[in-house]
Amino acid sequence: MAVYSSASFPPCPLWDYAVKLYSNEPVQQACLRLQDRFGLDVNLVLFSVWIAASGRGHFASGELEAGIAIGQQWQENVVMPLRALRRFLKRPPKEAGMRLSSDLRRVVSDSELYSERMELQMLHEIVGARPATGSFDGLECANAAASNLVSYFALSDKPLDGEGLGYLQQIVDVAFPETVPDWNSLTGRAAGS
Repeated sequence: MAVYSSASFPPCPLWDYAVKLYSNEPVQQACLRLQDRFGLDVNLVLFSVWIAASGRGHFASGELEAGIAIGQQWQENVVMPLRALRRFLKRPPKEAGMRLSSDLRRVVSDSELYSERMELQMLHEIVGARPATGSFDGLECANAAASNLVSYFALSDKPLDGEGLGYLQQIVDVAFPETVPDWNSLTGRAAGS
């Protein structure tokens, strides 16, 4: 069986942040709904929030586009095939045997997580040299994260509707508690509508 060591990865504050934020059940559910309903990359959603939380504020010119390009290629060629295989192995052909299928599913699941970590490492490299010289003020970070998420959504092929906005708000609410970003100015409409 494959065994992956986290020691093979250099330190990655984006990975550390993403694991912590994603471990929150409402964030996890919102991210998965954004993935399944709107086709967004969960890693890019978490990256969008981390940029703000790390004191970098908004995406600098080209960063979001570079992240999307990396994410699309990596998701298409690595993560999605592993995800499809993992899901297939939930109900494998009976000829394969449940024990062997379960073992393979565990290896595929570990590989999928490893590939997600690799994507976050690549995304981190996009801004690795840019210093965190911005604000760490909660409301400023929340507004920057909300703006980054709306920008990412705008570059997807799905319009931001009330449902999508609700998921974005849920993530920002958990990431920056006790703040209320100005969603109205970001989306051009009343929040939650």
